Amino acid sequence: MIMRLMCLIGLQASVFAINWNEILESHVELLSDKSIVIRQYEAVSKSEAPAIVDSRIKEIPICESYEELIDLRLLNVERISMMPQPKSPFEGPVFNSGLPNASKMRASVFLKLQGMIDQLDKLAIGFGYEPGQVDILVFEGLRDLGTQKMLFDKKLEEILLLNPDMSFEMAEKETAKWVSPVKNNTPVHSTGAAVDIRLWDSKNNRFLDLGPFGVIWGDSQLAPTFSERITDAQKNNRLYCLLAAERADLTNYVYEWWHFSFGDRYDVYWKDQNGQEKVALYSSVQ
Repeated sequence: MIMRLMCLIGLQASVFAINWNEILESHVELLSDKSIVIRQYEAVSKSEAPAIVDSRIKEIPICESYEELIDLRLLNVERISMMPQPKSPFEGPVFNSGLPNASKMRASVFLKLQGMIDQLDKLAIGFGYEPGQVDILVFEGLRDLGTQKMLFDKKLEEILLLNPDMSFEMAEKETAKWVSPVKNNTPVHSTGAAVDIRLWDSKNNRFLDLGPFGVIWGDSQLAPTFSERITDAQKNNRLYCLLAAERADLTNYVYEWWHFSFGDRYDVYWKDQNGQEKVALYSSVQ
C-alpha cells in the first residue's frame, strides 16, 4: 500500500513538474525576443498583463474599417468549422454557443485562421503531432451586445456568490477579466474581431487537451493562458496553439486561452509595442 501511494504521489508530481518558464525554454528556437507570447508571459509573471478593459487598452482609438463579416457556416472550407450545434444556447463546452451570429467574424479574422492552420501543420512534429492532424473548431465569433451583458451579469453574480466579502466594485473588476462589460466599453466579440476556438485532433477524433474550456462551465482559475495549475501536456498544447496563432497574426487574450483576435484594441496594444498598428480597426457591429 505504501509503495503504491508513493508511486501515485510521484506520478501526480510529474504531471505538474514543468513550469511555464521551462516549457518556453524547451522551445526557445521557436521564439524571439520580440515574440508577443514571451512578452505576455513576462507581463503575467509580474502581474502586469492588462485585462481587456484596462485603461491602457481602452485609450486606443477605433477607426471603423467597415470590413465585411463572413459566415463560417456558409463557407465550405476544410479544417476550420463550427463546433456542433447545441439544442439551446451555451449548452456545454463541446458545442458552439448556439447563438445566431456565432459563426460570423470579420473577413480578416477568417483569413488569419486559415493561416493558423498552415502554422499548426508547420509546428506539428515539434509538439508531437502530424501535419494535417490538428484542425480548428470555432465556439463563437460575433456576439450581440444583449448577450454580452447577460453573460457579464451572470459571471458577476457568480463571483459575488463565491466571494461574499468582496465589494461590488472589486467584483465588477474581477468579472471584467473573464467577460467584457458593455458599459463604457466596446466588447471585442461585438466587433467580430475575436473568436473563441478549440483544437481538434482529427486522427484520434477528440479535442486537444488544453485544459477546461470556457469560464461559463469550468474553473476560471485554469482559464488564464499561463496558468501553472494545468498539466505539462496542457501547457505544451497551449504553447502549440499560441505559437501557431501568433505566426498567423492573431493575438491571445491572456486570461482566456481559447480567445484570439485581430484588429481590436487588445491586439493593437500588444502589436503597438512592436511598432505596428496604432489604431483599432473595428467597432461594435450594429
